[in-house]
Amino acid sequence: MKRRGNTWTAIGFLLVVTLTLGYMLLLACMGKSSLVDAAKQIQPSISSFTAFVNQSEAALNEDLDKKHVFIQFYGGVQRLCGKRVIEDEALSAKVLKLSTGALNFYYSANDVDISPTAQLVNDFSLALANQGIPYLYVAVPQKIQSGQEKELLPPGIQEYSNRNADRFLTLLQEKETDTYDLRPLFSSSGNYQDWFFRTDHHWKPEAAFFAWKNIAKMLSVRYGIETNPQYLNDSSYQKRIYEDYFLGSQGKRVGSFYAGVDDITEYIPTFTTSFTYNSPSFSQPRSGSFNQSLLFHERITQRDWFNANPYTLYAGGDYGIATITNHQSSNGKKILLIRDSFGCAFTPFLALSCSELTTIDLRYFEGNLMETIQAVDPDLVITLYCVSSISNQALFQFY
Repeated sequence: MKRRGNTWTAIGFLLVVTLTLGYMLLLACMGKSSLVDAAKQIQPSISSFTAFVNQSEAALNEDLDKKHVFIQFYGGVQRLCGKRVIEDEALSAKVLKLSTGALNFYYSANDVDISPTAQLVNDFSLALANQGIPYLYVAVPQKIQSGQEKELLPPGIQEYSNRNADRFLTLLQEKETDTYDLRPLFSSSGNYQDWFFRTDHHWKPEAAFFAWKNIAKMLSVRYGIETNPQYLNDSSYQKRIYEDYFLGSQGKRVGSFYAGVDDITEYIPTFTTSFTYNSPSFSQPRSGSFNQSLLFHERITQRDWFNANPYTLYAGGDYGIATITNHQSSNGKKILLIRDSFGCAFTPFLALSCSELTTIDLRYFEGNLMETIQAVDPDLVITLYCVSSISNQALFQFY
């Protein structure tokens, strides 16, 4: 079996080389080769040749990625060869194919010391408590189900995000920081893998909606923040599915031939909604219904696998700070959500649970967090992070 695998790898390598050379020759014949254009600029001098050498790598990469043909060729060959690990210079950009056929980044190759990060969260929670503001840390599941790492990952690969998260949440709970772990809920509800995009690291809108329904019920019990029960019913939404519309962050690195593409679902409330969504990142506030203000239809105007990101249909993307005013809410509650990119799909739904929602992404936020919280004066501060985000220190710079 090993000899046969080596044979297929050799055949795949020769095929990639042949296709690459043929494609480069075709570009040259058509007069569209950046490498040939750079070579034409060579003058009979050492400095000119040195300049060509310095430019040649960029020109070659540009040639090979015309319309992303090389990525598609390469990914297709890797699939034919049965490769489940696609290497990258950056370890975090290495793409793994799970046993389900879905893709995943190689997030955490080691156990990490999460105690300093846990201390930051505990200190932040205490600082808020001293101001009379409740705090909740929500752990969002990643694509690799906890306890299923060995079954899902390629042989010889280990991934520690879930185990790091287990220890992290324990340290928070020991200091009485309020937590809510969504992973058991997702593990016990339906096919776990169906909650996530096949080619992207994010959860689907269906998963964000499911998480919000359960969090909304918890917010009522723990913090007295009530959500209209009608909003929590699936039957209160029309769902429009954009088929084969999304090639995710992992899929873009290996092409659609390697693992296919994803659908994405748009939720359309059938009940009356009215919002104003504003951010320093916007040229002007977005006002109107749920679909007019909180969904960015310009992100799905056409199918564009390599250049578009349909996931940002929800909430528009990762903004340093943004505020959503819910004009239909009567509960008068204000929530401040500190979020990573999983918050995109979650934010529009959480906005239905309060009168005002402020979202902050600490990777891009340039203000003073504690001063901002004092100005907002929220009834609750929530941190919502995927378990694979714990190692990203930029997300925990509360001060």
